[in-house]
Amino acid sequence: MPENTSPDAVAAAARAALAARGLSARGLARRLGMNKRTITDFLFERRETRTSTRLSICRELGIDQESSEGVAA
Repeated sequence: MPENTSPDAVAAAARAALAARGLSARGLARRLGMNKRTITDFLFERRETRTSTRLSICRELGIDQESSEGVAA
């Protein structure tokens, strides 16, 4: 039975940033030296993601992890 959780604004911002850059999850994984599944699990909120992984993704995409809006100015 799925848990009732609110959507992750940072994951949504990351999906939007990837789309805006024309970058795939595979391409992002390659840039970060991570497994594609790690990236897709984060992007589609399939499981809890390590803080260090979230930070790496946010840095690469220029996203503010602390902001509820997700995207850095």
